[in-house]
Amino acid sequence: MLEYIGKRLLQFIPVFFGVTFALFVIANYMPGADPIQMRYGERAVPPQIRAQLEEQLGLNQPVWVQYGKYLNDLLHGDLGVSNQTGRPVSTILAETYPYTLRLAVFAIIVEIIVGVGAGIISAVKQYSFWDVFVTLSTSIAVALPVFWLGILLQWFFGIWLKEATGGAFYLPISGAESAQFGPFAHMILPGITLAAVSTAYAARIMRSQLLEVNGQDYVRTARAKGLSGRQVLWKHSFKNAMIPVVTFIGLDFGAMLAGAVLTETVFNWPGVGFTIARAILQRDFPIVFGGVTVILFGVMIVNLAVDVSYAFLDPRIRFGGSEE
Repeated sequence: MLEYIGKRLLQFIPVFFGVTFALFVIANYMPGADPIQMRYGERAVPPQIRAQLEEQLGLNQPVWVQYGKYLNDLLHGDLGVSNQTGRPVSTILAETYPYTLRLAVFAIIVEIIVGVGAGIISAVKQYSFWDVFVTLSTSIAVALPVFWLGILLQWFFGIWLKEATGGAFYLPISGAESAQFGPFAHMILPGITLAAVSTAYAARIMRSQLLEVNGQDYVRTARAKGLSGRQVLWKHSFKNAMIPVVTFIGLDFGAMLAGAVLTETVFNWPGVGFTIARAILQRDFPIVFGGVTVILFGVMIVNLAVDVSYAFLDPRIRFGGSEE
């Protein structure tokens, strides 16, 4: 297992260099990303001042020297400085990323409990009312635009329900914290919005995989031995059926860690996705590139965790150094 983890970590090295080099090239050569011009706005920069700033920022050095400095700063946690506020990008992301992480964890818990649970019920009770209900509801959820679902939940739980109950019960529809509500209450609506489509896909994948596994010879043999349906489900079917589901949930969690731009924007959630979206509109590219770099590391870690989990779900899987 340790050998496999080591190999996976080594595979991250070319990915890291490839992505960081692409970001470096875009940041320095993309039209409109000139750091000097971004500081001066639309005004013309005098040649003398441009020459001084290029020397100060190291922009007059060869490309490989600039890239080496960029990597050195990156490895020391220096992601640059915001063009709009002058604050370090690492400080800005350290303030916003915990909000994205908190929302992503909440959404992935909803996805696991509701999605996997609904898929199991649908497969176990095939062609029953619950199977039809899960299939129909997941089809509707997949078709719903995320921003529309978020606005609908805001209207129902934050406006209509408040008026219907005379203000006795409703949920906050914006922000992450307030004096009236705790942080968990603020997380409910954006978390459900973020998890809705993914939960539907997880349920459909869980159902199809469990039905496929239940048709395998070893499952029929287990039933022939007299094992109960519950024993067959949890001891023989569930783990094997979970591998594609874990793959999907892991990739989805990595995408959530990248910042749910639509969800965070609709609910004014101060996460990294909302911060990057605002930085794009303001052409504050150091925040954009710093955010993408942090997201890269998060996705790589999640992918490693997903790969390692395969060995615990299916004992037939063996990694390097194990017996065949």
